[in-house]
Amino acid sequence: MARQDPQTSNGASESTTADQSDDRDEIILRTNPTTRPTLIRLGVVLLLSLGVFGYLQLNPEALGSSDITNTAALIILLLGLILTVRFLIRTIVLVRTTYVVTRSRVEQQYELLFRTHSKGIRFDKVRSHELSQNRIQTILGYGTISMNRGLGPLRLENVDEPETVYEAIRTCAQRAE
Repeated sequence: MARQDPQTSNGASESTTADQSDDRDEIILRTNPTTRPTLIRLGVVLLLSLGVFGYLQLNPEALGSSDITNTAALIILLLGLILTVRFLIRTIVLVRTTYVVTRSRVEQQYELLFRTHSKGIRFDKVRSHELSQNRIQTILGYGTISMNRGLGPLRLENVDEPETVYEAIRTCAQRAE
């Protein structure tokens, strides 16, 4: 999933600075978070909300009176719709997010609706880093990498092949010490 970064040249006055920063900003790894967990949650929400709604519609006396059952069915449908929209927005954000590891820093970037968000940490400022995976994340092959917890933290969530990304971050952070 490598992308080429646009390069700008404004003349000879920047040549030495650009040469020095190119060595330090060489991209080691570029990856995107996986959307699998969010899509699984979206599927579960859709199945449960439509299943419970269908059950309540087929059994109007399930909760005592038909008015209470219809009200409960509409509430379930509304909650399912709200959660579906939330997970769809989360999926769009994840698709538009990129994690970049260079020789000097790690960055999280995303673009959404003409807005760009970028957050990064230089490796000489990294004080702690950790990889966390629960059992389901291990089975599905993704995890979360946290850096500088409590000190201006950066979390790379839903990282596909997290061991590879973590090893690149750990190596660069040790080099910067």
